Amino acid sequence: MISVLQILAWSSLAALIYIYIGYPLLLLFLQFLVSDKKIDKDPTARPFVTLIISCFNEEDVIEEKLKNSLAIEYPKDLLEIVVVSDASSDRTDEIVTSFNCSQVRLIRQAERLGKTLGLNLGVAAAQGEIIVFSDANAMYEPDSILRLIENFADERVGYVVGEARYKNSEETSAGRSEDAYWKYEIVIKTLESRLHSVVGGDGAIYAIRRELYEDMRKTDINDFVNPLQIIAKGFRGIYAPQAICWEKTAGVYSKEFARKVRIVNRSFSGLLRVKGVLNPLHTGFFALEVISHKLLRWFTPIFMMVFVIASLGLASEGELFFQYITFITLLFGWFAYGGYLFSNSNKELPLFHYPYYFILVNIASLVGLSRSLRGNVQSTWNPPRLGTDKQPGLDRGRVMIHGLAWTSFIVVLLWAVGPIYITYWPAKLAWLFSLFVLLYIYIGYPLVLAAIAKSFSQPIMRDENYTPDVTMLICAYNEEDVIEEKVQNCLSLNYPPERIKFIIASDGSEDLTSKIVQKHTSSRVILYDYQNRQGKIGVILATVPKIDTDIILFSDANTMYMPDAVKKLVRNFADPSVGGVSANVILTNEKTTFGESESLYYRYERWIQHTESKIGSIIGADGGMFAIRRDLFLAPSNNIILDDFVISMNIALQGYRLIYEGEAIGCENNISSSLIEFLKKSRVVAGAFQAIKQGEGIPDFKKGLLFFCYFSHKFLRWNAPLFLISLLGLTVLLYLLTANLFIEIALILQVIFYGLATTAGIIPGRIKTPLLYVPFYFCLVNSAALYGMYKGIFNKQATRWRVFSRVAK
Repeated sequence: MISVLQILAWSSLAALIYIYIGYPLLLLFLQFLVSDKKIDKDPTARPFVTLIISCFNEEDVIEEKLKNSLAIEYPKDLLEIVVVSDASSDRTDEIVTSFNCSQVRLIRQAERLGKTLGLNLGVAAAQGEIIVFSDANAMYEPDSILRLIENFADERVGYVVGEARYKNSEETSAGRSEDAYWKYEIVIKTLESRLHSVVGGDGAIYAIRRELYEDMRKTDINDFVNPLQIIAKGFRGIYAPQAICWEKTAGVYSKEFARKVRIVNRSFSGLLRVKGVLNPLHTGFFALEVISHKLLRWFTPIFMMVFVIASLGLASEGELFFQYITFITLLFGWFAYGGYLFSNSNKELPLFHYPYYFILVNIASLVGLSRSLRGNVQSTWNPPRLGTDKQPGLDRGRVMIHGLAWTSFIVVLLWAVGPIYITYWPAKLAWLFSLFVLLYIYIGYPLVLAAIAKSFSQPIMRDENYTPDVTMLICAYNEEDVIEEKVQNCLSLNYPPERIKFIIASDGSEDLTSKIVQKHTSSRVILYDYQNRQGKIGVILATVPKIDTDIILFSDANTMYMPDAVKKLVRNFADPSVGGVSANVILTNEKTTFGESESLYYRYERWIQHTESKIGSIIGADGGMFAIRRDLFLAPSNNIILDDFVISMNIALQGYRLIYEGEAIGCENNISSSLIEFLKKSRVVAGAFQAIKQGEGIPDFKKGLLFFCYFSHKFLRWNAPLFLISLLGLTVLLYLLTANLFIEIALILQVIFYGLATTAGIIPGRIKTPLLYVPFYFCLVNSAALYGMYKGIFNKQATRWRVFSRVAK
């Protein structure tokens, strides 16, 4: 017996296939069954023509448009140009009136009423037998009007649509996607025109018989409603690909989204007003055309949602076909998510950008349709050249893309390991989710990064001779053990002495730190001896305003630089897109129990940073050595704990790149005990959660790739101990409840892993085998993260920092 899910899945799939493949194939097939409805053209016809150009604040293009229009190959005494200004507030009207030409007239609406009401005025004032409608940015080929007009020799023709082409489609990924979609549309328009009529006009270039124009409502979209009205009167609308104009694409996805929302919103409202065209007894084959090409297309997102939900249901019931279909659908969604992450890239990545464009325009259709059904129909808007009107639907669409992508990851994992969730499914789903997240954090994300970097990278324009003025800021508290060495290290750096100075800011040090620095003070070595302890962030906030150099280099007192480190660091600032650079600080603490595992951890981290840097920005800098442009410094709150993270991420949030420079090397002799390492790591995570609570340095969904890297690299990593606890607890629970071999193996592996970590913690001295020190350090870091989470959430972490002993214990 056929289930409801099967009916929904098959019917929605059939609808989707028909909309995008079946309908074009049907049109093509009918070409062989139905004779082509030839048009009786007359190339010598020269009726009086009115070219109406609608505009609002088009000062950037209107002069070029008028010059283009006056150069059209058509008798000057039979062509008038009417510019309808929708109460433009820039120089548009002034530029139009500066054309001292009898062919050009300006009609200005006293207040902004929208394009459609302006066209009503323009047509009422027009003298031509034929009206040609055009946008201000559409530049016509010299013979374009001739190619339109010749078709009106056929008395059956009521409107003629020209071919708008894009002249900048290769400049951006959004432009290429838009152009590919438009070429698909042109094929459909051509086939429709041969059989009956092309559905709708094109605001850039289409013409009508003057007597067929009906005044339209404010909310009508003229190049759709007006052609429908003409069809309803028994005339044809044809496509004339020889009548060519050129215009620019929207260029960015947000503008294209806004345009699609507006088109669907107004077109659906207009179709409801001229709904008689949907009756095949009245309009014949055209009814099928408008239903297939427009109405069903607008409802595509609904068909998609029904299909995905029904397919998931059938896949979970074990239907193999729908399991494969679900996998293909989710794969398509992943590619679309990749297109979203690379949406600001101009590289040609059709595998990612085309699925993203498809999903985006369908979300736009859903937004436009829902607004129209609620009676909220848009009547005015800004042209893309002025920027996009606010589109709250776009933000919701982006959230939807994020949600669908992450949900799809989980669904595929559930499908892949499906046999184990037959009973006790809530516990098993939670177990699978915990496992998936942990695998993604430590293995999946690096693999995703590697895949992205292989197909997409943003090179950095370095200049080895670039030496801007630099100030190194060293915040110090009780650093008498290392401050002498640090000053000497600073003075020995291979960097033009006149272009670098060093500020040591002592935060109420109680030892000999300040006295040691005083022995070296000069025009290059400056001491700020703050008497009252205020914490590192307080010292930074007090000192940065006193710095006037191009670059600020933040450094820890115990980080010793290689001679060429500063040069290697600042050469990246020759690239204007770079706002911050983090260095490669190498730890030299192998003498501790966990030293080798900590170094291994940092090598793993450096690889991730290096790869993140290739595709965009790293997530947070190394406080021991990182530099920023002085004018990009945004002061954090005076209670912030994780200052290096917030300061560096504020650079990325301003749209600049925060990159990793592996050749700028510093060494940090960070000898410490397991307890001290635990406290240091917990402080970092506590600071991270404080930053999240205060909303500082944290990217949101709108930041695309930056958010993806932050969420994957940092946010999930900080929360890893929760997933580790969940995985272990649920494994024990499921082991007691089921007899599943997979669960049993998972429990044994976890017991062994934590047993090795415990053994390493008990054994005194240095552990040489990675079989012990890797589990131990992994557990130490995640235990610290759990403690840090507690301190950060409940405000238990002090803002002031302390210098732990440099001696191993």
